Amino acid sequence: MKSYFIDTNVILRFLLRDNEGCYKKAVGYFGDAKAGNIQLHLIPEVIFEIDYVLRGVYSIPKQEIVEICLKLVKSPLLKINDRSVLIQALEMYKTMNIDLFDIYLHYFALNKKSTVLSFDRDFEKFKK
Repeated sequence: MKSYFIDTNVILRFLLRDNEGCYKKAVGYFGDAKAGNIQLHLIPEVIFEIDYVLRGVYSIPKQEIVEICLKLVKSPLLKINDRSVLIQALEMYKTMNIDLFDIYLHYFALNKKSTVLSFDRDFEKFKK
């Protein structure tokens, strides 16, 4: 089976349907994955980029972005390393005023029985 790492723009064209040709191709990729013809991999950085673009360029509210990203991350069509860490970070992102990446980094480090070194004071919020 052919394996692909999916880029942010494929997911954005699927979500936004702002380019009909790209949207149809994206639908085809997901359909091929559902049929078991291909395997789609998603790296966590793509989720961070989706958040950045949807908030910064399209002004979509954070809560809506979290729900979109959670659906993606929970999809059995996508192979994701550290899926549980990403879900944990997205769930926390709903309630915390901290960058999604920082939350992910915090939970990733915890999962590895480690801590984050940072000058960012947001990490102090996790100690409360």
